[in-house]
Amino acid sequence: MHYLDSDEFKLLFAHVRDLLDRPAAEALSTAFLNPKEQYFLSQELRRQGAFHRTLFYGGAPGAARQKLFVLPLYVCDLCEDGGLFDAAKLYLGDEAFSSIVPLCITGGGFRTFTHRDYLGSLLSLGISRASLGDIVPTRECAAVVFADAAVADFLCGENVRIASDKVRITRATLPQSFCIVQRFSPVSDTVASPRLDAVAAALGNLSRERAKEEILRGAVELNYEAQSAPDAPVAAGDILTLHGVGKFEIAELSDKTKKGRLRLLAKRYE
Repeated sequence: MHYLDSDEFKLLFAHVRDLLDRPAAEALSTAFLNPKEQYFLSQELRRQGAFHRTLFYGGAPGAARQKLFVLPLYVCDLCEDGGLFDAAKLYLGDEAFSSIVPLCITGGGFRTFTHRDYLGSLLSLGISRASLGDIVPTRECAAVVFADAAVADFLCGENVRIASDKVRITRATLPQSFCIVQRFSPVSDTVASPRLDAVAAALGNLSRERAKEEILRGAVELNYEAQSAPDAPVAAGDILTLHGVGKFEIAELSDKTKKGRLRLLAKRYE
């Protein structure tokens, strides 16, 4: 079953449709969405001609986990092309994106925390993953986490421990220059063809036959959709995910070598 046809997506889009239908004077938003949800929501909103009223934002440029904001019609009518974010800030003020609150988590300096450490401790408090956006380490024992406004005060008032270290959670004031930099590792290889099995084999350092097996068992996603066809075409801009290996963005798949193979350039998410 395609994700667009799943009950999970239908429920998500029904919520977005409800936001679009409300005659609101302020920006309305979903919970935090992962990249897969953002990708398919964008497709459906474009198909239904409603994408121009929406934007994704996660609290800072470069955020991977973002909320979908539905803006009032008058803001969309007043803004220039491509300026929805600036128009929302101008006409709606600081409240435009107030459902996202940056928090600072600071440890005692006794140990280094990982992303998993932060996330596990926060989720152990009983809040949902959809209430949290990106977690951005700023020092070995400190990070900024973007939280839904509904849980921000709760988090600030809790006694939180990460491993054996007691941490402090406070509201953060971020500089205007704050941005989240996604780190990548470059990958280069050559492939016989732009087929999914050939590209997956190169990226995962697998044999072609093993790559086919992984595809047939649903362990390979192309643009966030599990694939069952080893001959599915891959192109520049596609996102390829190999379960247990990693996530890749195809940068280039062209320019045949002297042996007739295609040059593959990709970025692996770290």
